[in-house]
Amino acid sequence: MTKSSYTRGEKWQLARLVGKAARQSMRGDRNEDTIDPRVKREVERIEERAARRGEAEADALADRLEKARRAAAAAKAEMRASTGKDRAAARRQADEHERAARRLEGELRRYL
Repeated sequence: MTKSSYTRGEKWQLARLVGKAARQSMRGDRNEDTIDPRVKREVERIEERAARRGEAEADALADRLEKARRAAAAAKAEMRASTGKDRAAARRQADEHERAARRLEGELRRYL
């Protein structure tokens, strides 16, 4: 399951709806669900939208990670095939791509 990605406005709206639901719950009978179904639907709608956004962001990060890994592999192959200054330049390039891949892995781990 991926992490949801809420906007600032959605967080504010959720806080407002939770407060509203709490007030409705406090006013009603303890043994019955007194929260307005419209409030529940609105909360579910916001949560679904944030989940879809989180999924799309995780997919985009996974795509960028795959590209960085492919670029690192290509630079490593270039490094192995070259000599001298070209080899050193290719090694720096490979290291740069590997650092980018590690950074993207960390970012992606936050979503998963």
